[in-house]
Amino acid sequence: MRSSTRASATLDWRRFRRDYLPLVGVAVVIIFVLLAIFAPFIAADPTQIEMRREQDGQTLTPPFPPNPRNLFGTDQLGRDIFARVVFGLRTSLIVGILVRGLSMVAGTLLGLISGFFPRIVDNVIMRLTDIMLAFPVILLAMTVTAALGPGLVTVCVALVLVAWPDVARLVRGQVLAIREQTYVEAARSIGAGNSRILLRHVLPNCMGPIVVAFSMGIPGAIMYEAGLSFFGFGIQPPTPSLGSIISDGRGYITVAPWYPGFPGLVLTLLVLSINLIGDGLIDVLNPRAAEGTGNRQSTI
Repeated sequence: MRSSTRASATLDWRRFRRDYLPLVGVAVVIIFVLLAIFAPFIAADPTQIEMRREQDGQTLTPPFPPNPRNLFGTDQLGRDIFARVVFGLRTSLIVGILVRGLSMVAGTLLGLISGFFPRIVDNVIMRLTDIMLAFPVILLAMTVTAALGPGLVTVCVALVLVAWPDVARLVRGQVLAIREQTYVEAARSIGAGNSRILLRHVLPNCMGPIVVAFSMGIPGAIMYEAGLSFFGFGIQPPTPSLGSIISDGRGYITVAPWYPGFPGLVLTLLVLSINLIGDGLIDVLNPRAAEGTGNRQSTI
């Protein structure tokens, strides 16, 4: 049985490697992660201001176009956009991984409890989930950040608050199907407690959808953080954020298209690459779903 399972897993990972799009996503994400980690060593100070520059006997004022000194050009204050984008990548990755990780922990815990303990407990958790899902995500996140004050911690709290209900419903649906399996009944018949059944039998069999939901939810968290920062409810200066850089550059799109263009391109590539990895994980962990309609969506 073990050899059969190992062979099946090997076949699935071969399918992941055979599809070049997830591999492209992995390569792009690795590059972005390395840029974020080594940002202080490969980029200039993102807060350094340069209000004028002498070139060919002329005095130029920012924003400066892309040049060997500033690969992505500069903003209206003369700050290097490449440096701000690299440091903004660090912010986006931290928020995406942290928010999705915390929301997965909270949603998985509530989903396990709701699916395994029916009636009163299930009704209370699901009604709370329905209430949370009734509010528009971005509006609720803006309300929380406006009440607590914008900042990195507040953004993470707001996004975790709006992200856990979808995870809870997903895990609950898995638990409702798994708890009726014969191996769960066998474990209960030999005296296994609820906590042991949940941790040893139910949770491991939910890990496939949980891993996929985690990977597919990171782009959503990154986009919501960028949206909050774009509207001024997210990361505040001087901390760079891709959303705030795009927001600052929207007024210069006709005279300095590189200003909002390069941050927007990097944000698009980051989200697209993580989504491609998520699609590859679906093929590996749930091949039957991959053979269906192919209607996949990324949620926070």
